[in-house]
Amino acid sequence: MITIYDILVNFSDSYLYDFYEWGVNDEVENLKKIGLFRISMKEMDEVIDNKIQVTEDFLLKIYRTCEAYTKNSIQVIPYACLFSDGSRVLAVEWDSKGVSQCKSKLILEEEEDVLEVVSDVSPCAFSYRIIRPEKNRFFLTRKELKMKRYLISEIKESYENKKYEKLKFLYEEYFEKEEKDYQIMKNQLLDSMNDFLDSKHFALYELLRLSHKKKQV
Repeated sequence: MITIYDILVNFSDSYLYDFYEWGVNDEVENLKKIGLFRISMKEMDEVIDNKIQVTEDFLLKIYRTCEAYTKNSIQVIPYACLFSDGSRVLAVEWDSKGVSQCKSKLILEEEEDVLEVVSDVSPCAFSYRIIRPEKNRFFLTRKELKMKRYLISEIKESYENKKYEKLKFLYEEYFEKEEKDYQIMKNQLLDSMNDFLDSKHFALYELLRLSHKKKQV
């Protein structure tokens, strides 16, 4: 295990943000030190895309090897480490059972420094099991996630409060066809956002935001 010093992480248990999407209200941590392991590209893909559980032996390797600066002291993070496949770097925090809890990318400059360090290192043996996929949470940018939540809220609110004209308008704007069943309208609009947002979603978002602004004037 290699030790890396003085890096910033933005641990999240819900979304893996690129550094340029980190928000001013995020709890960015300044790590004094953290262990680094080189793994294969396949393993890296699986660590990024899934909730995984590592072995007890691996937990013992990283136990109390990560420290973070706080305002007045140094805080020990019991189980955390960095992984790299030579082209990407990911920080992961684990619970006491070895299940991945939070993940973070690094800022660009610090990622490049880590990649330089790991360039001459051979991949290590790394045993784990996949608990469940987490792919869907990584497909959208932070801005797109905000838009998606807003659209879902508006669609559900229109259906649940029987604002059918509004729901019909949204449906016809997006699908460019008519439908008589309001439940089908709601479900198809929600399903259209399962994997990604397209230009029509952006247009709906702008129309709804503009409509709300006009009501406030």
